[in-house]
Amino acid sequence: MEVFPGDYLGCSEEFLAGEGVYEEDGKIYAAVAGKVIVKDRKISIKPEKEIPKIEKGDEVIGKVVDVKKKFALVELLKKVNMNRSPPYYDLALLPASEISEKFVEDVSEFLSHEDIIICKVIDENLRISIKGRDYGVIKTKCSCGGELVLEEDKLKCSKCGKTNRKKISSYYGGAFEWR
Repeated sequence: MEVFPGDYLGCSEEFLAGEGVYEEDGKIYAAVAGKVIVKDRKISIKPEKEIPKIEKGDEVIGKVVDVKKKFALVELLKKVNMNRSPPYYDLALLPASEISEKFVEDVSEFLSHEDIIICKVIDENLRISIKGRDYGVIKTKCSCGGELVLEEDKLKCSKCGKTNRKKISSYYGGAFEWR
């Protein structure tokens, strides 16, 4: 039987919730579109399309949501080279030690709130790294709201002229299609 997200599948008294379903008020619903599979009272959905799971070694696009002195929190938005986003967004930890080969005293010197970055997942606890030429900021704005343009190795605001020091990816400025 084919189902769509939100379709009623049964109650928790007759089935155990498996992959691709969710339970609400004792009722089980489809979380994804696909084929219903029932095995040993466990109801699951085999999705029509692969649902990306973020795992160690994956390259991902993320948005910086918080910056502290020794780390940044990054909302993981999309796996690189996948057309679909994950079914939910995970928060990942970017420690200062994973920004550069050199010592980083303050993460805010390299990243700002709402920067879009490309990074690599380095462990199953969703710690990420932006070490390396291809990793780092791929899209950002100045605090005044102006566009930051790459001039040699610095970012300069087209509106106020202020320069910014960031960990810039080799894909900065549109050479990487992330949407």
